[in-house]
Amino acid sequence: MDNNKQLPSATRRLFLQRSLMAMAAVAASPLMSAQELANAAIATPKLNILTADDYRILSVVSDTIIPRGGAFPLGALDIDLAARIDSYIEPEDTALIQGVRGALMFLEHKAPAIQGKEGLFSSMAAEEREALLLALRDAGGDAVAVYTALRGLCLFYFYTDEQAWPNIGYDGPLVKRDRPVYPQVEG
Repeated sequence: MDNNKQLPSATRRLFLQRSLMAMAAVAASPLMSAQELANAAIATPKLNILTADDYRILSVVSDTIIPRGGAFPLGALDIDLAARIDSYIEPEDTALIQGVRGALMFLEHKAPAIQGKEGLFSSMAAEEREALLLALRDAGGDAVAVYTALRGLCLFYFYTDEQAWPNIGYDGPLVKRDRPVYPQVEG
């Protein structure tokens, strides 16, 4: 066995970048709350539609809706659900993009006031975020629409991941294929 091969430079570069980020987080940890440290640790992948802020907020929302060890051993962060959702949104679907961004901004900036809290949704503790989502569900009006839309979006795309299938008793399709390709429908 020849274990003395050099790693590709991209791997070393990635290791160094992540190591520096981790060292910075550890050095800053006395100045940051635990939740801020967790939010800082969310690395942003290459995104097609979502902004880095959209991705960060959606990651926190999806983790609150589908936490690791909740109903399933697998959680939203395990499959990077926010990036998965971003990869499926078509750039031409401007109404969907605007709706997702509006829902995320409402949840991040306005929803905490429903419970009389100040600050951002993403900086709340997990228990507070869960309680706030339940309050949105019961609040009526636009709050219910935001809750329902984000919950539906997260659950739909979570179940498109093959790792989630055994937890719901689905063996998968009989014929394995890549992402579905829909024919162009002429109107």
